[in-house]
Amino acid sequence: MIHVVSAHNRGEYKSYLRQMWQQRYDVFVEKMGWSLDCADGVERDQFDRLDTVYLLCIDDAGRLKGGMRLLPTTKPHLMSELFSGLCADGVPAGETTWEISRFYSLTGRHMMLERDKTASELICGLYEYALANAIEKVSCVASMVLFPTILKAGWDVTPLGLPTVTDEEVILAFLIDLNRRDYKTVARNRKIAGSVLYTPCLREEQWEIAV
Repeated sequence: MIHVVSAHNRGEYKSYLRQMWQQRYDVFVEKMGWSLDCADGVERDQFDRLDTVYLLCIDDAGRLKGGMRLLPTTKPHLMSELFSGLCADGVPAGETTWEISRFYSLTGRHMMLERDKTASELICGLYEYALANAIEKVSCVASMVLFPTILKAGWDVTPLGLPTVTDEEVILAFLIDLNRRDYKTVARNRKIAGSVLYTPCLREEQWEIAV
């Protein structure tokens, strides 16, 4: 299930947040080789704030399998502060536009199917959360290697500028339209049936109305 962690309930997820920052270090620094200014063993930056929202994939055994970070674009965020040059017409911002970053799912031997399931739940959880909270679009900076996969998933994607090379990796800024029609396509492509979102404040009847 996908757990939503925000300023309202982060006290209940302290241990998971610490684990997430450790996992992010393993994924982005150790495995992917990103040059990030962070403490040894923990990947946490200035955008991990009190108003940051996290989507965490936690399995039935209580194990953290992956996550992503959401930031309001009405405040400083990754794209506005570090990657504004990727946006030809300016960084998209507004109450209904949020930014996603630090999206990861754990990998390892014999875990390919499990990793794909985690990613699928996170993607569908993002749609559910967005539809329930009046978020219409999300911005993102990602490697061009991932772009074909993103398009294949059924997302409505708009590039914000030309790709550029940083740290020997070609990256691109883009905007994703999150709507009910595309959610059904993405869920079908990802083989997700039913809601993946767990949060006590989002009742089933509210979700039914949102979709």
